[in-house]
Amino acid sequence: MPASDDSPTVSLPATELERLCTSTILAAGSSEKLARSLAAATVAADRRGKIQVGTAHLFDYLDGLEAGRINGAAVPHSVNRLPAAHLVDADGGIVQLAFDEVFDRFAQSATDLGISILNIMNAFPAGELGYYTMRLARRGLIALAGGNSPALMSLFGSRDTVTGTNPLSFALPHPQGPRMFDQASSATAWVNIRDAADRGESIPEGWAQAPDGTATTDSEAGLAGSLLPFGGVKGSNLALMIELLAAHGGAKFSVDAPPIDEGTTTPGTGLFVIAISADAFDPEYTHRVEEHLARIDRDFGIDFGRKRDDAVIDLPQNLHTALLERAAR
Repeated sequence: MPASDDSPTVSLPATELERLCTSTILAAGSSEKLARSLAAATVAADRRGKIQVGTAHLFDYLDGLEAGRINGAAVPHSVNRLPAAHLVDADGGIVQLAFDEVFDRFAQSATDLGISILNIMNAFPAGELGYYTMRLARRGLIALAGGNSPALMSLFGSRDTVTGTNPLSFALPHPQGPRMFDQASSATAWVNIRDAADRGESIPEGWAQAPDGTATTDSEAGLAGSLLPFGGVKGSNLALMIELLAAHGGAKFSVDAPPIDEGTTTPGTGLFVIAISADAFDPEYTHRVEEHLARIDRDFGIDFGRKRDDAVIDLPQNLHTALLERAAR
């Protein structure tokens, strides 16, 4: 359900919103553990001001649970084939729960070994990737994550959809809170085009193409066609690299993944996360990063990666009402 820019808002403490989200997810047919994992990730995005990939996106998960595209009773299973390689089968559930199940072991192995990699397979798409990298950065780790999703985007000038919007996130420790970026490989997120279509609005040039491969500013045509990568070939290269790494553990390639918004089959896509000890080479690295980021802020006006952490969230009223209605089912 899209958030309306002109909708009245309801101010909720983050803790209260997380309880409401948990109740709503439980009502959709999930286990307690899955509900708590998903609610925590949802509200973490909201606290950073990213409601479109937080509470607004939660409704895609609720619909997936009710339709069976998400296994609400999933029990993730992890395997360590190598000391620094962690593989988790999400059991048709969500990446957030699978990540929670292995987080402590994964983070500790990166601390002990200097570097570790995690791959999650057989899951619903991962949502906001910054959630995963920020958590690792708070443990003193440098983190890089990427995930794929059902095919929505053209690559290398193709007319058809080839891969997902395949986001990438990077985070590193900082004394005033992790510094992080999280961006899609597409020129814009799919939800932005969907929301524009719901409002009957046009979209900027370069966001999407029509089904026949021609450029379009018609949001409906963009939804029927395919999203475009940012930067042409450069974005295509990045998107394909992310997919190949996300599928490393056995996840489906995007063209093989069922959609997230129809049917009863789990998309089965994947996520990779690389965690590196911040002091693997230089015990002073975090301090040097702090000084460097302060310098580029002071000298160049670049405040890299600083994120909001709102304790109170101004939630669009239409989303709040919809959550209450879904929780009461």
